Amino acid sequence: MKFALVGGDERSAMLAQLLCADGHKLRCFALEKAEHLPAELKVGCLQSCVYGADCVLLPVPAERGGLLHAPLSAEKPSMVEVMAALWPGQLVCGGKLGEEFCLQAVRGGLLVADLMTRPAFLVGNAVLTAEGALQRLMENSPRSLWQSTVLLTGWGRIGSILAQRLLGLGARVTVAARKGAQRAMAEAMGCRAVSFEELESRLGGFDFVVNTVPAPVLTDAMLCCLRPDCLLLELASLPGGFDRQLAENIGLTVLMAPGLPGSCCPYTAAQLMQRAVYEIIRELEESM
Repeated sequence: MKFALVGGDERSAMLAQLLCADGHKLRCFALEKAEHLPAELKVGCLQSCVYGADCVLLPVPAERGGLLHAPLSAEKPSMVEVMAALWPGQLVCGGKLGEEFCLQAVRGGLLVADLMTRPAFLVGNAVLTAEGALQRLMENSPRSLWQSTVLLTGWGRIGSILAQRLLGLGARVTVAARKGAQRAMAEAMGCRAVSFEELESRLGGFDFVVNTVPAPVLTDAMLCCLRPDCLLLELASLPGGFDRQLAENIGLTVLMAPGLPGSCCPYTAAQLMQRAVYEIIRELEESM
């Protein structure tokens, strides 16, 4: 099968290696800074990269601000340019594909699959994010997680898996969640649980705060209640759960950690992408 990899971080570069090892033909664009990617796989033209490809692989996330997510390249084509280079009948896979991109792709006769709608990929991605979060916390604090007090905001896939990992390391975990059912589940796992309305009066007791909610949940007043030695870790995508600038201005240590699978464990993240893409291709073949 012929693949075209367009943009991405280290996990995309490692995905290219995995696909080549499986005997597939491959070309890559906007990955010229990937050190471990053979030079013969890299092309300098988007059109020549995707021409003749059965499947075009975009990054996770595919875009940022309307531009292709390509941290390993000087090239930053718009998603409109990417769309214009594709051919009817091609399969396009990526993560967090924009609504407008998907609409135009379908109108152009493309087959579109968003990896972030695949349950197995989402769970695997959450596991890798939780593991990377632990690494960031341990690398950037003089405290151990054992017997530390951790506030975890949000109880989605990442939050619930991270809470389990923190408890296993001996941390004392408090979960802030909106829904009563989420708080009940957190308590059943051994965490303390509070609503966001109850949170402000308790913020002075935490060594770490980890946010997983992609919406403001820690107000400016709440940030001012944190101890000066508290470390904040932001895992959510924009706009995030708190005002980073204010947090830093009042002396708090803030770690921004989007896309942890790509930076902390790119090989395993690439394997997740590979399995998801193979499943998509198999499902399409079975439906024909």
